[in-house]
Amino acid sequence: METEKLKRKYGFWSIFMMAISATIGSSILITFSSVGSQVADNPILMILAWVIGGLLVLPEMILFAETATSYPGNGTSYYWIRKAKWNAISFWFGWVLVLFISATAIATSIIALGGVVVELTGIEGSAEAKAWYGKLIGIGILFLLVAFQIFVPKGSGRGQIVFTLLKMLPIGFVLILAMIKGNLSNSFNSETLDKNLGEIYMSSFMLLPAIALTSFAYSGMEAITYVSGEVINPKKNIPRALIWSTIAIILIYTFLIIGLLALANPKDWTNAQGSGNVWTNAIMHGGLPKWVSNTFNILTGFIFIGSLNAYLVYHSRLIFKMSEEKDLFKIFQLTYKKTNMPWFAIVLMVLISLIYVLFSTLLDVMTYLTLALAVLKFITQINIIYLRLKDPNYVKMYNNYIFWFLALVSSAIAILMFVGTIMVMFATAGATTLWWNLGVIGIMFIGLPIGIIKVKIQKKLENKRLENNQEQQEKIEVQK
Repeated sequence: METEKLKRKYGFWSIFMMAISATIGSSILITFSSVGSQVADNPILMILAWVIGGLLVLPEMILFAETATSYPGNGTSYYWIRKAKWNAISFWFGWVLVLFISATAIATSIIALGGVVVELTGIEGSAEAKAWYGKLIGIGILFLLVAFQIFVPKGSGRGQIVFTLLKMLPIGFVLILAMIKGNLSNSFNSETLDKNLGEIYMSSFMLLPAIALTSFAYSGMEAITYVSGEVINPKKNIPRALIWSTIAIILIYTFLIIGLLALANPKDWTNAQGSGNVWTNAIMHGGLPKWVSNTFNILTGFIFIGSLNAYLVYHSRLIFKMSEEKDLFKIFQLTYKKTNMPWFAIVLMVLISLIYVLFSTLLDVMTYLTLALAVLKFITQINIIYLRLKDPNYVKMYNNYIFWFLALVSSAIAILMFVGTIMVMFATAGATTLWWNLGVIGIMFIGLPIGIIKVKIQKKLENKRLENNQEQQEKIEVQK
């Protein structure tokens, strides 16, 4: 084991597949149902929420393409903030990203994957016992993936392509079922539309939180910027992969929601709590035999395994970058010589994720993750604007009119996401849940004052070191 710089080893198709693999995951199983609940299961508003949610991501990814090309190093927005020398904010950014996004993304896939295995194997027991069995199974699979990434040469790059292709199987399965057995009249019949016509105007106000929740499912394309320092020919491959992966995800989700609506009415595959495997529910209510849903569940496992594989790759790079910038100890730069994988950073990421696995639920984690995404998106937009204005080395791919349009739209979207998520968190929260939500928000924002204190301490230590060096130099001069 040794400390070593990460090498450029990923081409266009590797990072394109990494973005899709990191985006399509357990969030689909949760978010589709949650979005449906927010718009009163109205099929028209559901499609609108998903299409608009995807289109709102596009300006941000176009901006990311310019900034990632300007700074082709690992760490994405965190790295860019360090470039601006916003040291306290960069620590806070890393704090939120590691604790509320990276770890929760891995945790959701672990919990959901374990639940699928428990359902398939028919393990018996109470609901609580089955939940724990699922968590333990998911943890075991995670450990196998960690070993694969750390010890198998080129395992991470090849794994992105293989797992992404496998993850397309359940999506293709649903779309094929929709074409064979589906009927759009299940959701778009005159009775449903007439009944909901009066609700469309009133429910349109709820498009804001519904669109905000889609950000959970659309989060992942930025995975490319996490490994910018390992991309071959970054100025060409990064912009192409960011834009095309975003378009591909929008199309996949749009076709998928139409397929689900063709299989069954949304009221049959969602529930009041806004959670559950809506895909399996849609198949079951579509009048299909049990073996079909079992086959789908087997294919679903590939979604979670592929997501875990991608998360381990690009989230561990953030920890590696924080260590390089002295926000974490140097030990997190340790790499395994044969694979050049940052094994100690991966271990830290796994340990933090296990805390969420053992003490959280999927639905709770989703709202916290979405809120954190909104905060970090806004900080990132301000940072990109600053770098373009102040850094002479910034590569300007777009003219000023296009840039400012994209920057203002992306910043406004981040604010709307924050407001929409707050509406979701507190609209129906009881007293206990209210305090939990406030506590999470407090932990999220306390990273900023900690970062300020950390920077001040580091400056004092650095000044003291310089003074000692100067004194020693003066003593040497006197002795001469």
